[in-house]
Amino acid sequence: MNVKLWVQGINPVEAESDCGWKGDSRTATLDASITSIAANSKHCLVLLSTGQLFKYDCLAEKVVQVNFLGIEDDGVNKTPNKCSITHVACGECVSVACTSTNGVYNIPNCTVTLPRHVRIRKVAAGFEHCLLLTTNGDVYSWGGGLRGQLGNGEITALSDQPRIVEGLAGVKVIDIAAQGWHSAAVSSFGDLYTWGWNNKGQLGLPDPQHNERVVSLPHLVSFPGDDEVTVEKVHCGIGHTIVEVAAADGRKDALIAGWELATRFSYTDASSASSNFEGFRKLDKPVQERDASLELGTGAYQVYFLQRVRSE
Repeated sequence: MNVKLWVQGINPVEAESDCGWKGDSRTATLDASITSIAANSKHCLVLLSTGQLFKYDCLAEKVVQVNFLGIEDDGVNKTPNKCSITHVACGECVSVACTSTNGVYNIPNCTVTLPRHVRIRKVAAGFEHCLLLTTNGDVYSWGGGLRGQLGNGEITALSDQPRIVEGLAGVKVIDIAAQGWHSAAVSSFGDLYTWGWNNKGQLGLPDPQHNERVVSLPHLVSFPGDDEVTVEKVHCGIGHTIVEVAAADGRKDALIAGWELATRFSYTDASSASSNFEGFRKLDKPVQERDASLELGTGAYQVYFLQRVRSE
């Protein structure tokens, strides 16, 4: 399989606008297939199909297993060998893991054990806050909330227990994202909700009253143009939010709000503006090769497209 990577913003592998991996590469070998990866600027958490969790330290260039299950009694998991890690997420100040017995950990401490009927679908983390999505569409938030990123209408230094985001009551959510000090959620109807700090326009709210403000409750985002779009997935960076959308005619697009990533980190154009409060706009994709799949993702300071072409 041939793989090609395009990166816009700060590029950790020195990729140009159209290229494959360049520069030094580092390889870590593990004994099972990888099911999930989460990273911040200091380390990378790697979850294996066996339920084992490993941490790759970028500075020390070493891999160590993270063992924390059983250190605390989560109220359900009396026998650690029957419990495995199912979801992980990394923020700069918090790393979170969820287990098969519904334990939610701010690694290595158990934060809460959710009721048995709750099924965890996804977990996401910003700098200092976390979001959790259940299979029935409820969203929980906890952690730091001084910039409204918890979505509960309050400005609070810390909420140490997960609480349902009441502003999304009655809305079935199918995807969540968090980064920096803002959060986003996608409903089953294809609507997008955002909240938190809008210092760079990353919430995608074109109303000037939200510019450079804290928005402490989820707000429904409107999109430009006359065509209705259905949001399918959402991705967050520190100063930008990207959505994957489908138009009524089935056309797939990507839209971005916030940072102008093409110029935000330009050292040759110091006058370039980094903020954009005009709402969502089209994000140009790289030219996709025939019979290739194109995967979109974000980092704290970038957006990437990963193209896979299956070799014959």
